[in-house]
Amino acid sequence: MASTEESSQSAESQRQSIPIGSTSISINLTFVKSILGIFEGTIIILSLICLICAGAGANVVCDYAYGSNYGFYEFVAGSVFLTYFIDYLIFTISIEERWCMKFVPWLVWHFFSGVIFTFLYLIASIVMASHTCGRGGYAAAAVFGFITTIVSGVETYFLLLSLRQDHAPTDNKVLNMLGVPQGNSASPQSPEYDPESVPESKY
Repeated sequence: MASTEESSQSAESQRQSIPIGSTSISINLTFVKSILGIFEGTIIILSLICLICAGAGANVVCDYAYGSNYGFYEFVAGSVFLTYFIDYLIFTISIEERWCMKFVPWLVWHFFSGVIFTFLYLIASIVMASHTCGRGGYAAAAVFGFITTIVSGVETYFLLLSLRQDHAPTDNKVLNMLGVPQGNSASPQSPEYDPESVPESKY
């Protein structure tokens, strides 16, 4: 009985949560205070600022000349905002521990989505910086785009370290190239032949 109480107390100490009203949903403070939670929250705020700046710099003449460039920037910022917001919500209320979410490789998902969004943000920021059209809003959007790129790149680096440390050994060649330990799936070797261990035949 004592061991059960100790295990429950240790689990509660490792994970802090605040229940929301009388529902079974609670806010996972452990994730909110973690490095990943802080990075994702920061990227969500920065992406929202990028969208606001891009919207504030809108101009009919500039949009006519460089509308596709601005559209690409807003697409990247909007995609990052929605993806990270949904991801943040999933982990804040611990949806990832329920139903089929348990089978999602979250650590791999976070890393590769970070790599893709960092690259897209870099391209979009360069495009925006080269076509500010003399608008302060577009210039601010380019600056915040580069800031978000740096933050996302640092987050991706920490995710790579976590991937190498926490991911189980695997035979996936892509993950092995990233530094994840290789699994022991090699076929067992047959024992070496020792003629002295074989009894002599009477024939």
